[in-house]
Amino acid sequence: MSYINENELDEVRTIEEGFKKAYDQDAKGTIEAIEKLRNFTFQLIHMNAVPENEIDIKALMISIGDISRVAAEMKMEVVCVAASRALGGIALEAAGQEREPLAVKALSVVGNLALEFAGGGLDTAAKGAVESLGKCGKASSKIKMEVLASLSEIYLMQVALKAMEKNLSETVIVSINILGEIGASSAEQKMEISTLEAAVILEDLGNAVVREMNESYAKAVIQALENLGTAVSRYGLKNVLVQIAWSLEIIRVLTLEQGLKATCLAAKNALDSLNTAGMLDEEQNLEKIQEIKKFHSIFLKKN
Repeated sequence: MSYINENELDEVRTIEEGFKKAYDQDAKGTIEAIEKLRNFTFQLIHMNAVPENEIDIKALMISIGDISRVAAEMKMEVVCVAASRALGGIALEAAGQEREPLAVKALSVVGNLALEFAGGGLDTAAKGAVESLGKCGKASSKIKMEVLASLSEIYLMQVALKAMEKNLSETVIVSINILGEIGASSAEQKMEISTLEAAVILEDLGNAVVREMNESYAKAVIQALENLGTAVSRYGLKNVLVQIAWSLEIIRVLTLEQGLKATCLAAKNALDSLNTAGMLDEEQNLEKIQEIKKFHSIFLKKN
């Protein structure tokens, strides 16, 4: 029997073992199977990019995701976290080998799992998946793979909104913080689009949580925007700084309308901390705001 056939048989046996252990509620055994599948995937990523190889890698990713879904049904959140980490590692390995389509596929599996975990009310599992999305997003920005960074941001927004519906406070706060961190990492690499996307998403999340009268979430958004503004100022992305100032002002006005005095003050203080003085004159500001509105509309349609 050839080495390739033996390898394929090992993969199939490991997948079967993973499902069996998951249904038996054997967390340790399930995690071991997931780790073996991750290792098989790493080996294939380093092989020639032929169609059969690509199909096999994607099948392994999907199998890891499906095993984690069984684990979620069995409420084994520790397994769900391990699966998300494995898939995040696969995404980063594929990105490092410049195999972007595979990295996108792995990231998409993680993102969809995060949404399912949040929808099922599994806060620990959802938070683990969010952390994997964040690690991928930040690493992608450092190697200037803007598609992956932007995809991470979009999934984080969707997960945050789903987690708000299910009152998964840890997942919401972590998602908000990581969005700001990906934006800051993108700013460091002068990746204006993904930095701008992070600011726009944070504004949308801020508006949503203020309407829900949730001050703790709103303050987290304001802090994330302020931190992002500091990073953007450091790296000279003036257009993005205008967006962040605009976002904070929108949130400030909305908190004022809702009577959230403490949050309104936090937004005002954050806005005051951003050094926009003399950056653009009034006419230029109006032009930039129109550009931002147009980008905002395009981004929401894309999403």
